[in-house]
Amino acid sequence: MQRAVQSFARLARAQPPMTRAFALEGTKFSEGEKAIEDLFFSKEDQRLMSKLLQKVKEQSDLADRHAAEGAKAAELSALKQIVGKYDLPKDVLEKLIKWKHVHY
Repeated sequence: MQRAVQSFARLARAQPPMTRAFALEGTKFSEGEKAIEDLFFSKEDQRLMSKLLQKVKEQSDLADRHAAEGAKAAELSALKQIVGKYDLPKDVLEKLIKWKHVHY
């Protein structure tokens, strides 16, 4: 028993006690952790900006219906120039325009 206690005491002196680096040293991140954090926040910023842009567009469409209809007609015309040879129905074209506004 005493031999086990001596062996344990020797091991305890040889290895420094484990510490929690973040709790003691503040917020020092490795480069990988910093990159992951930056990626997360850039995606979050992109998501929030997209929602804000959608809200602004909806409000401007309500405020100036004439301009909104003109913009919609211009988008539809441009899309027809691209996919006109496929003879797509109007509802599919409108879904494509809606998809564009959601993703770009």
